[in-house]
Amino acid sequence: MKTRIVKNWRTTFLGTALLIIAIVLLIFKTLTGGEFIALLPTILGLLFVPDTVFKIHRRD
Repeated sequence: MKTRIVKNWRTTFLGTALLIIAIVLLIFKTLTGGEFIALLPTILGLLFVPDTVFKIHRRD
């Protein structure tokens, strides 16, 4: 599982960045607990989704 997370670094980075932003907003009380819990499945999903979601398809 570690290799999958490290290999797909784009989505892992995006998920980690969103998690940090959400925690900071939660600390500053801009984000409520319910909103944080609603964002959590999306954030966790980004940690494990493959990078093919962001792959640019070239036409040859």
